[in-house]
Amino acid sequence: MNMSVFAGAALLVASTAAASVYNESIDGDLSGDRFSPTHIIVDNGLNTVTMQVVDSASGGDRDYFTFSIGAGQSVDSIVVTDSFNPAGGFDSAGFVGLAFDRFFDFDPDAFTGPGLQGFVITDASVVGAESIGDLSGGLTSLGAGDYSFWVQQTGEDLTEISLAINVVPSPSAMGLLAMGGLVGVRRRR
Repeated sequence: MNMSVFAGAALLVASTAAASVYNESIDGDLSGDRFSPTHIIVDNGLNTVTMQVVDSASGGDRDYFTFSIGAGQSVDSIVVTDSFNPAGGFDSAGFVGLAFDRFFDFDPDAFTGPGLQGFVITDASVVGAESIGDLSGGLTSLGAGDYSFWVQQTGEDLTEISLAINVVPSPSAMGLLAMGGLVGVRRRR
């Protein structure tokens, strides 16, 4: 088998690998500062971020994190995989918002500013559903760039919210990969 075709196949298999990239109960509290979110590293595959949030109006916390998508990569899905309130099952008051930047230029207290692209309320209807369109203002994927998330609980109870962010090689990178495989096959013959 041609090595470039083998390498391309290996890259495709690697893109399906799952990883928990950040879990607050293990890795510590995410930043509460919208201008300095916690930077996390994501890679090809399913990247899971899990937060525990409580009502910020009564002294609780807001969680902010950011990540960068490199050239040749894109995010093809964002799914809220869990929004669990230990006191009562599914939570209906959690909130996830998205900004296209390394910080959140949006005042969460006044609910104003240019930075919020979209959001979802993490009730049972959202858990397990594709949310990238709601979060991004209608886009079906996110290309190379910086992205920041704002997660908080608007109700009174502690809630665990998990996001699954799937990073894949971008379509243009896949085309180049395929071309490299074809060139490798042609050279061998």
